[in-house]
Amino acid sequence: MRNREVNYFDLFIEEAKICHKAALELEKLINGKLNDEERIAQIHQIEHEGDKLQHTLLDHLNRSFITPIEREDIILISKYIEGTIDSIDEVAIMFNMLSVSKARTEAHAMAKLIVNGSKILLDATEEFKNFKKSKKLPELIVEINHIEEDGDKLYQNAVKELFSKESDVLEVIKWQNIFDIMETVLDKLEDAADAMESVIVKNS
Repeated sequence: MRNREVNYFDLFIEEAKICHKAALELEKLINGKLNDEERIAQIHQIEHEGDKLQHTLLDHLNRSFITPIEREDIILISKYIEGTIDSIDEVAIMFNMLSVSKARTEAHAMAKLIVNGSKILLDATEEFKNFKKSKKLPELIVEINHIEEDGDKLYQNAVKELFSKESDVLEVIKWQNIFDIMETVLDKLEDAADAMESVIVKNS
């Protein structure tokens, strides 16, 4: 693919597709066996796909003279989507590394938010091609913001429940780490949405 043929908007969509795929696999892992090493390895492979695609995007960017939006914005959007994928992978690794055998109720709820948020992010990247005219894109960005807010509330309640009702100190340590990273996933989704919103504002 020659530089003049690179469509950065299409690359954002591909990154978001990988992100959503990773989110779906994480939800399956949480709804199934947390020690499913095959699924954990699959999530890690998806993360590698994201890394590879980001390297491709950055390589083209380094050799491009003209870009459809500012270079810094291209880098930020890609960075945040890839950061979401990395954090999803980190959650899966954490389940295995900490030998967690059973998912807490709040983990199921947070996984659902991650899946919903990643799907809306995918929809947003598809709309982003027409960011100057799209009426739907701002609505999708607001939806992601709301999901992140719901995630914050869920995270706070989960940690409160953990410290007030869990008597096993090791379980408290394990799940606080896991909930922290799951919240980071939602934060990164919002960061990606906010980076797209910044482009809209700059070009309005």
